[in-house]
Amino acid sequence: MNNWKLYAGCTILAGLLLTGCGATTHDDQGAPKEDVEKEDNENHPPHQENGDNGSNNKVRLMEQNLQYTRNGRTIEKTAFLKRSNNQHFSLYVLQPFKLSAEEPGKDVVVLKEDDSIFMRIELLPEDVDWDEAEETLQAQLKSVSETIKDPGLDVENGTGFEVENEDEVLTSILIKGKEPVRLTMFTKKDQDYRDAFLKMAQTLSKE
Repeated sequence: MNNWKLYAGCTILAGLLLTGCGATTHDDQGAPKEDVEKEDNENHPPHQENGDNGSNNKVRLMEQNLQYTRNGRTIEKTAFLKRSNNQHFSLYVLQPFKLSAEEPGKDVVVLKEDDSIFMRIELLPEDVDWDEAEETLQAQLKSVSETIKDPGLDVENGTGFEVENEDEVLTSILIKGKEPVRLTMFTKKDQDYRDAFLKMAQTLSKE
């Protein structure tokens, strides 16, 4: 875990390079078969809200089902709309996770039963220098391992890098679309929640 702590320290030092948004506070192995676990949603009827999301005036349901794979198993669960009080975005968060502010300009989606498994979310400015962002990201990953590989994840407009440290897996993704963001996922080989994190991140909407 020492390398993991070193990496966390490096990301704090590089925060000013990669983030352009201010902040405030907090919010609240299976078998390799294609079994689909569906949660009973009868107690969670859908709700609507008139979201005050700037000039877009978006309307988002309070919940939706998300399907993801974990260690070869397909799972479907209900995700609930959460808004960050730390950065200007909302996203749907699956029930096993919670959204929290980590520090100004950084939020985390954390697995409730194991807080060593989480995804850090950093909104980036629209005019981010992508070459510089990639160089900084790779320099930080090398503090964990010199061997950087492509995580092989299908992310639209995304560039990903990954390193391993014994059983732990660290994945960083730069999403270069209309809403640029950096995702950093801390997972384990036997608890591969990367797809769950990506499915939640795909619902992110800046406000």
